[in-house]
Amino acid sequence: MFARIGYNAVELAAKTLGTGIRQASNTFAKSSNIISDTIQLTSQRVKNLNLYNSNGTRNHLFKFTKNGKINITQRVYGSEDLQYLEHIRSGQYVKPQIYPEGTLTCSKHGIEQSNKLAKNLITENEHFIDGYRYCGSKACFDSSGKNISKFRNGNQEIVILDRTLDKTLVKIIDTFKNRINGRNLTEEQKVDELMKFVDEVFSASKSGEQTSKYVANMMKEQQAEVLLGDIINSGAGMCRHRALLTKTLADEINIKCRMVQGYYNGGGHAWNEIITQKDTYLFDAMHGNIFSIGNTSRNIVPQVFPYKITNPKDTSGLISKYFDNNSTVGMIYRCVNHKTPIKTNEAILLPIPNGYRIEPLTDNVLVNGEKITGTRELYLGDFINLKDIGFQII
Repeated sequence: MFARIGYNAVELAAKTLGTGIRQASNTFAKSSNIISDTIQLTSQRVKNLNLYNSNGTRNHLFKFTKNGKINITQRVYGSEDLQYLEHIRSGQYVKPQIYPEGTLTCSKHGIEQSNKLAKNLITENEHFIDGYRYCGSKACFDSSGKNISKFRNGNQEIVILDRTLDKTLVKIIDTFKNRINGRNLTEEQKVDELMKFVDEVFSASKSGEQTSKYVANMMKEQQAEVLLGDIINSGAGMCRHRALLTKTLADEINIKCRMVQGYYNGGGHAWNEIITQKDTYLFDAMHGNIFSIGNTSRNIVPQVFPYKITNPKDTSGLISKYFDNNSTVGMIYRCVNHKTPIKTNEAILLPIPNGYRIEPLTDNVLVNGEKITGTRELYLGDFINLKDIGFQII
């Protein structure tokens, strides 16, 4: 009997040991797979980034996906359904039709909307109506359509969106709809098609520097008016023109889209935020890239695309949730949303009821535009700038 018990015990021990070895082996295998997958993912991302940034000329479009992958797509030029655009048919820039300020017909409602939407963020609930005028985020127009704002941005042109006057814009809208109709696309696939299309209709030159020269020539006309379709026809569109078209097209196909005006690499910039049922995307048509904002846990390697939210010293109309050159904004937002501690090289933030307590570690910390030197409590709506990172308590 004792022998049987001993034998059973040995047999049980052997089985247990075997199970433990197998579990350990499986755990090791899983860890090895995770490490291997991470190396492979990082390697692929770096490879794709190098292709996207190669030779100083953008040959590819860039997408940072929700699962942390970086996908790139070859840019397209000269499609048959866009041959009505002069710059695509000729392969070179064509000077757009410029009108003296206050010349083109403007409606009362168009002017009212133009003045109402003179702000940093135009939401997904606000769709452009015919007669909408754009000349920067602070422009103000009189009844004739002249810019009477003291916040004039140099000689920047007045862009007009008006389907009743702009036959080229109508053709562009119809062309895009024809491309996606009948294909049973998901929202995310429609967003991808939108990026490809907006990039293609502004493809007079692969070089952003050359495009800037085109627009600079256009702006020499002094405070002049130009239809958005005429700008697209010329191939000279900059960030503001691409962001306007992106929102116009997205609104036409019932994709929720915002137009954002803020800062990028120290300069003024315009881009879009697109909201689907599954995710929110930062969509920058000027630079041919799109980010999944919904999951920013995977840093971009190497770190790129330094979007500035707003001027940290001007806390009115703040826009939140953007990547910066440290690629840590997403991490901070997750912490803020879940009320967990945040520690960076610039400051330590600890949760308190209804907010955070911040302890600056350097002199690079601003709260609501003011430099702080000691511990301070933060509450809903406060804007924090940690050197290059800006975010808002939400």
